[in-house]
Amino acid sequence: MIREVNVDAVANTPGPRGQTVEARGPTRKEEQAQRSRQSLLEAATALFAERGYRDTSVQAIAERAGISRGSIFWHFGSKEKLLLAVTERAFAEWESEVLIAEVGDATGIEAMRRALHAHRTFLLERTEPLRLFYVMIFEALGPRPELAQHFADLHVHLRALGVEWLGAGVESGDVRDDVDVEAAVTMIIAVLGGIAYQWLLDPGGFDVECVYRDLERTFERGLGPER
Repeated sequence: MIREVNVDAVANTPGPRGQTVEARGPTRKEEQAQRSRQSLLEAATALFAERGYRDTSVQAIAERAGISRGSIFWHFGSKEKLLLAVTERAFAEWESEVLIAEVGDATGIEAMRRALHAHRTFLLERTEPLRLFYVMIFEALGPRPELAQHFADLHVHLRALGVEWLGAGVESGDVRDDVDVEAAVTMIIAVLGGIAYQWLLDPGGFDVECVYRDLERTFERGLGPER
């Protein structure tokens, strides 16, 4: 996955002959470059979500960001790499700021309950990044098949998190020991994906709060040990 470069990384590390390298903040040029990069990511996020990848030009992204067209290639190398950076950023923000923060140290059914709440939060409160994610997934299944592996890798990572949480629940006795953990996690992700794209297509078409409540009860009954 693409990782952000931290310009503050050089700080108080041993130098030659045990000397200490003094920490330094980012230079003005580095700060400006980081601001430009963030502006391009934000502009591309909005335009890819509105128009899709194919119908969003490099020029349109540059104009929305208020930055020269050449800056896109300087920061990202290509339009496709900009797309990958945008989707990585949206996924990473949801994972770190919403999903991981919400689940915390919970495991088993409680972890799944919190993960459902995190998904609901992202859908209702951070709609545009999620809309972008689904726009790009459908493009990967259609006109941009070369993107498919990128999104497959993101789902592999997401399934691994769920398997870890549910697997710990099996060990603690919170989840039935006959549950196929990988199958259960795959099903949960599939159901959440279906809720998301239906709501994005037709927000007023169903009671989304009721759907999440019933889904939580269904998984609790299906995964929990018999009483």
